[in-house]
Amino acid sequence: MSKTEFTARRAPVQGEHRGRKEGAKPYGSVDWSEHLEAWNAYHRRYPGQSAERIAERGGFSYWEITELLGREPNTWEPRVKP
Repeated sequence: MSKTEFTARRAPVQGEHRGRKEGAKPYGSVDWSEHLEAWNAYHRRYPGQSAERIAERGGFSYWEITELLGREPNTWEPRVKP
């Protein structure tokens, strides 16, 4: 597989509404490994949903994933509109 054919798995991240004190963030995505890192913290608190199911439902919100990771996500990228 050539470098141009490689596509890393990514998970969606929900955007945040304006007016939050932390600031608004558009919809985006993070690398699947970072989604799993956040999911592991989430699963310890709220067992039941798989990482795949969270992604199917739109992913974590930006500030939720930040809280779960204990930092802002390193691999977050805004969604590119077609």
